[in-house]
Amino acid sequence: MKLLRALNVEDRLVIGSMVVTMGGVVLGALLSEPRSFGITALIVITMLIAGWRVTRSSRLAWLLLFGLVAGVLELWADWVHVTYFGSLVYTDYFGFRLLASPLYMPVGWWLTVVQFGYLGLRLGERWSQWKVVGLITLLGMSLPPWYEEFAAPARAWYYATSGPMLSHTPVWIIFTYGGCMFAIATMALVFYRPREWGRAVLAGIFTGAGIMFSGVVWFSLLG
Repeated sequence: MKLLRALNVEDRLVIGSMVVTMGGVVLGALLSEPRSFGITALIVITMLIAGWRVTRSSRLAWLLLFGLVAGVLELWADWVHVTYFGSLVYTDYFGFRLLASPLYMPVGWWLTVVQFGYLGLRLGERWSQWKVVGLITLLGMSLPPWYEEFAAPARAWYYATSGPMLSHTPVWIIFTYGGCMFAIATMALVFYRPREWGRAVLAGIFTGAGIMFSGVVWFSLLG
């Protein structure tokens, strides 16, 4: 109870968005319904945007712009793995294909950047930046087994790779997520300044490049 009282409105919003995200992933797996991923992504980003409108939080506004830029640029990383490496196969596009990705994929990364960028900024109020980056990187490496294991029964996507696997999850994906989270946390901590929108755009560009770099490097080493 004491911990709950210590949470502010933004904290509750972001934590709630994470809970809904996880719930949508589980539901998709239980129902073997890939569209659950897209519906969940749209619901969660709507929650975050509505939360910003209600709270008028400059921090959420900055993170939403940061995440939007990174989410759009992630399409490039997906395209490389789907069309060039042939390592990633989507089995449902949620009604429309963006380059090589389902319609919801940039939204999924948009909300992920907002959620974990916010976590990085909040933890950075108490801890050193590199301790925060290290923690979020390790947390990122724990996410793929969760997402990938539920994506398989949901029939949302799968990987065509000859490298080592952890059940349905390639090991290179685990390290890739770590690199993605490293980029998100680092760019949030380094670039964040309230209402400095150019810095949010730059953070998004560098994060998108980090996602691309991490995926290519780890697939080349372990894929």
